[in-house]
Amino acid sequence: MNVKMTKKDLIDFEKRIANKFDNGEIPYLIHLSGGNEDQIIDIFKEINEGDYIFSTHRSHYHYLLCSGSPDDLEDKILNGKSMFVFNRELNFFSSSIVAATPAIAAGVAWALKKKGINKKVWCFIGDGAEDEGHFYEAVRYVDGWNLPCTFVIEDNNRNVVASKKERRGTSTDFPWPTCVRKYSYVPTYPHGGSGSDAWIKFKKEAKLMTFPERQSSDFPADIPQVQGLKYFDAVEKSMEKYANECNAIFIGYNVRHGSAYGSLKDIPESQRLETPLAENLMAGLAMGMSLVGIRPVLFFERHEFVFNALDAIVNMMDIIEIISDGQYTFPVIIKAVAGGVKPFYAGLTHTHNMTDMFRELVSFPVYAPMTPGEVLKAYELAMIARTPVMISERKNLY
Repeated sequence: MNVKMTKKDLIDFEKRIANKFDNGEIPYLIHLSGGNEDQIIDIFKEINEGDYIFSTHRSHYHYLLCSGSPDDLEDKILNGKSMFVFNRELNFFSSSIVAATPAIAAGVAWALKKKGINKKVWCFIGDGAEDEGHFYEAVRYVDGWNLPCTFVIEDNNRNVVASKKERRGTSTDFPWPTCVRKYSYVPTYPHGGSGSDAWIKFKKEAKLMTFPERQSSDFPADIPQVQGLKYFDAVEKSMEKYANECNAIFIGYNVRHGSAYGSLKDIPESQRLETPLAENLMAGLAMGMSLVGIRPVLFFERHEFVFNALDAIVNMMDIIEIISDGQYTFPVIIKAVAGGVKPFYAGLTHTHNMTDMFRELVSFPVYAPMTPGEVLKAYELAMIARTPVMISERKNLY
């Protein structure tokens, strides 16, 4: 990439933001970059135009070095978006949730390789995120499948304040595979704010973000009865329609060997992506693929198993359109099965119906079809949705 910003440019930009914060002009949390100018400039010289860049809550340098406008970035910061810097035209994505992006980055990389697109993914994290299991899942997947993704750990030896030795018991670095790079630096600024330690009186009230408006999960009243079609047959028919008309990729464990309770048995294996037992990774893969134009169907064979993916679903999938000012959406279809007691009983950890809870947690539709006609309608509505949709199937009705 033709890096236009100099070390001095970067430092001066952050000094200006720090001064505005101290002057009471920014009534929002900010995370300033500093101390890593030389290392980050060298890395961005390797990044090509059109590559995907996943950043963190400390995103200012990344955005400026990928040709983001300084004026645009300053405007975002002044309006409370320091931790929410996005630019679809630059393929720039950030997250204020620690370790939220590695799995999404892996999904983008998978889709680029699948489509033969000569682009790469660069995913930046801090050493605090290095502690997260979500990061390990994504690294193992990228390394195992040789995906075009590089993870860069920006190690300032703190999560918020605690050092690696304090929180891990050792400061020895983990031997990551070659898809992970790491550099160390001494930060200029504290975790949050400017470090002035002054009691700041802000000159304006912060403008609060609003959560997405909850969409209806009700079916239209005029769904016709479908004669001669059983509930499970309607599920199978819907899956075949997705495979044929959307060229969908079905993601999850037991989508190949168990065919998702048999509902995918007629789907080509090339469209069934068997994953590790890593639900947050599964959700991230689905989100990432959707950014490159693939329609993913994310399969959970029990409602209880969705819990391990709620970080991705609630903190990213559901609210991305709001926090990115409409630049990003994740049109992922979640196929989640409420466990039954037939043909055998699997106990309390495998038989909950959590449809109502899911409806409370997310704003997108959570359809719970009870008839073959409602199954067909639910998947029909999901196919045309621009937001995520969850279909809560009932195993007892199979």
